[in-house]
Amino acid sequence: MEIENKKRKTRNHEVVALPQELIEKILLLLPLKSLVRFRCVSKQWFSMISDSHFTKSHFDLAPTTTNDMLIYFSPVNSVARCVDVEESIHRDYAVRIPVTYEHYALRVRGSCRGFILLLNCVNGTHFVMWNPTTGFHTRVSYPSGLFFLLWAGIGYDKSSDDYLVVAGWRDRFEETSNLRHRWEFFSVRNHSWKEIETGDFHSNHLITCNSGVFCNGAIHWFAVRTVGDSARVIVAFGLEEKNLSIISMPDLQGGGTPTLKLLGGYLGICYTEWQPWRNELWVMKEYKVESSWTKLNIDFPDGFIPMCLTRGSECVGWKNIKELMKFSDKGMLLESRRTSCDIHTIKLMFARTLLTLPGQ
Repeated sequence: MEIENKKRKTRNHEVVALPQELIEKILLLLPLKSLVRFRCVSKQWFSMISDSHFTKSHFDLAPTTTNDMLIYFSPVNSVARCVDVEESIHRDYAVRIPVTYEHYALRVRGSCRGFILLLNCVNGTHFVMWNPTTGFHTRVSYPSGLFFLLWAGIGYDKSSDDYLVVAGWRDRFEETSNLRHRWEFFSVRNHSWKEIETGDFHSNHLITCNSGVFCNGAIHWFAVRTVGDSARVIVAFGLEEKNLSIISMPDLQGGGTPTLKLLGGYLGICYTEWQPWRNELWVMKEYKVESSWTKLNIDFPDGFIPMCLTRGSECVGWKNIKELMKFSDKGMLLESRRTSCDIHTIKLMFARTLLTLPGQ
């Protein structure tokens, strides 16, 4: 008995005596889900796994990082539900939302590398950048001046290791018929707003969706050239170059509603017609190459709206608002579950990361 106890003590001593550099190298090779659990091992491990250099190294070493987490919540609740779409959709967990607003005013304006951009759409004065995995959140105040927020998005500039919040504004006292508006971006690293030089671009295009999709180093929105124009294009703001460009749409037949999405790592479009019901998924296989738009041949039931594609090309989405479903790439139903969602529920995809912000 005494010998056995000594052996246990020896083994414990050997584990404790491992060099921190070796422990860190081992942890860098583990999946993120394991790291989230291992933060509870000790204060030392929590500090090491939460370190900004460690989290960035782990993110960069990951073979693929996609928006694999589905989050949904009511704008008036303080708790959201998260589902890992790469696993069973019957497994979910709760996270606390860092802000709550009255009158269903909470909105999201996109996600990037684990951070979700929140705002108060009624009388807000700031954005909130929130990482649901770590719980970290911080405010980004609107720029000074009397402006209406028209659209926004969040992205990452790899060249400067900086997160940018990009927004479009209109002067509160400007005539509604005047479509001129201003573009600005907020640098998290510099903690400052800067106006974007757009030339004549701003007077020729009107953004028609208020939430941006980050992909290929740019944030994307739908736009039309004039009010009432049905011919949409995609406007892209390149975060490294700080410039705007136009991406052509695929040939969408009919009068349906397109939605910009990130699908399997590609810039994608979900195109929905309501009567009769028809759903199409398109992905741009080669970025900014119009001929690379590819339609995915997947049949979905009426009322189903896709949210994302998994690494195995399975499609996860919602049917009739409440029912969460997963289909194979052949259109076969794999899983289905009822939820408490209603017409006000906010639904968004994000990447599960432990990343921190510059200066955090």
